[in-house]
Amino acid sequence: MQQGWLLAGILGLTAAAYIATIRFNFVYDDEGQIIGNSYIQFWRHVPKYFISQVWAHIFPQQRGNYYRPLFLLWLRVNDACFGLKPMGWHATAFALHLIATILVYLIFRQMIRNPTVAAMGALIFGVHPIHAEVVAWVSGATESLLAVFFLASFLCYLKSRAGNSAIWITISCIFFGLAVFSKETGIVLPALVFAYAWIYGPSNEVESKNGAAAASQAWPQRLALRFLRSLRVTLPYWPIALFYLFARVLVLHGFGHPTINLGWRTVLFTMPSMVAFYVKKWFLPIRLTEFYDLFYYSGWNFWHVFLPALSVAGVALALWLFRRKLGPREVAFCALWMLVPILPVLDAGVLPSNDIVHDRYFYLPTLGAALLVALAIDRLLRFATAPAESKTLVALNSKFVSAYLVTFIVLGGGLAALSAHEASFWVNDITLFGRAHTLAPRNPIARNDFGVELASLGDPTDARTVFEEGVAADPKDWAPYFNLGRISYQERKFAEAEQWLRKANALNPISPDVYIELGLVQLRTNRVYESLASMRRAVQLRPNDPTYLFAYGVVLAQTGDCVSARAEFREALSIRPGEGMTQLALDRCEQIAAQR
Repeated sequence: MQQGWLLAGILGLTAAAYIATIRFNFVYDDEGQIIGNSYIQFWRHVPKYFISQVWAHIFPQQRGNYYRPLFLLWLRVNDACFGLKPMGWHATAFALHLIATILVYLIFRQMIRNPTVAAMGALIFGVHPIHAEVVAWVSGATESLLAVFFLASFLCYLKSRAGNSAIWITISCIFFGLAVFSKETGIVLPALVFAYAWIYGPSNEVESKNGAAAASQAWPQRLALRFLRSLRVTLPYWPIALFYLFARVLVLHGFGHPTINLGWRTVLFTMPSMVAFYVKKWFLPIRLTEFYDLFYYSGWNFWHVFLPALSVAGVALALWLFRRKLGPREVAFCALWMLVPILPVLDAGVLPSNDIVHDRYFYLPTLGAALLVALAIDRLLRFATAPAESKTLVALNSKFVSAYLVTFIVLGGGLAALSAHEASFWVNDITLFGRAHTLAPRNPIARNDFGVELASLGDPTDARTVFEEGVAADPKDWAPYFNLGRISYQERKFAEAEQWLRKANALNPISPDVYIELGLVQLRTNRVYESLASMRRAVQLRPNDPTYLFAYGVVLAQTGDCVSARAEFREALSIRPGEGMTQLALDRCEQIAAQR
């Protein structure tokens, strides 16, 4: 079978699965990360990408965990090319996935030298529905952007084992730098390089001779030499990793910051359900959504601790039992490829509450799972198409080729159709959050986001019902109170709106959104100086938001303080130049000052 046709088939089915995403809208975090992010709309802000966390434009005083300057640069390039037209953004996200799929195929070809297994594995990677979130959601492309650089780096490492090692390792290190500054998960690449060198042994003739000479030594010495040889392979990556870690600690004021204080017992007892979640979604990729009803557990629980742990142990046992039939080295390395990239997101303490699992986190680990399934399919097809008199594995024959092509088309077509279905729910916010609330009715983020969309579509009655359900479910959650306040404000029920907003403020006194809404209510009820205090506090909490600066300037102007108002308007324009309403307000203040 010609490799070109196989690769064309892979890309064709992958395109069929996700081509519809190009017409999708911006959804979810795209609002804050793209549409309302002035930092990615002007080239002057590019240096800030390297000295601040991803959400600094919204939470400048918050110690974040996401240092991804190259991802922000990718957003800036897209904005420069497409503005706020989502089709172009979705096209580049789609292209990233296609490139990642090609790289997966090339890695498999370099690893196992079997074009049929490589093609089947790359096909599974390309069309698997678990990638719907990454391909269909523009902000989710942080995973595919990381994967492109990460996979390119690993491919170059594999090529360095075949010859011209210095050149290929240099290129590999460059891609590693691009990967780690795109997303922090890239830091695990040296661990996978070490694992590959350990499992597959020496990469050239000299090292092979040295390994043969060492074979006569006692096993502790052989083990130590093997460890040192594998460790030496990773040395070129260390300076880049250390530089990234230094920059990360400097910018984030620490390596990482827990978003919630969880004891070790909670992290430990929650981990089995998190791992089982990814195993389940890989083998049964249906009913996918942005949020799930998976929460913390701090003690033994049959359904959420013991049973998930047992299912994961069962998968591990199956891999161990079938390792010789699939290839011991391949099974070992694929298992590590699935485990190592997912380890950083198994610490529930560093993830936002009620938001601890996502399909997109399994994007990179899918490579290991896809290769294992491809190896199993190849083994089954070879056995099934062997001559009747001998059920041993055979080389390619016409029966195998026919069976392979049928499997390739049926499996690829089936997964592609399922992927298209699962991706279709990302077309807009109301569809996305409606499905999320249906599939995860206990998740407060899904509930609140669904209510917000209902309200934005002019359905305050149903939205109010959703938020009241949120208050009843968790009286300590500030978000539904805040959203009830916004609905009451839109309905011009200002006294009721203030009551809801005061409750939200009591639960979350550092939310600038609450202060802005309070300021608007106070302005509507002719309490200008109270509004001024609320607006001032909002700007103190979020000084880089041009909308907040504009609102504060408007209230300052109403008090007659045009000098201070002009300063706020100018600051807003320095962040978002050319904004019409802000420029008009500034011109008015300038005219008043000139008259005086």
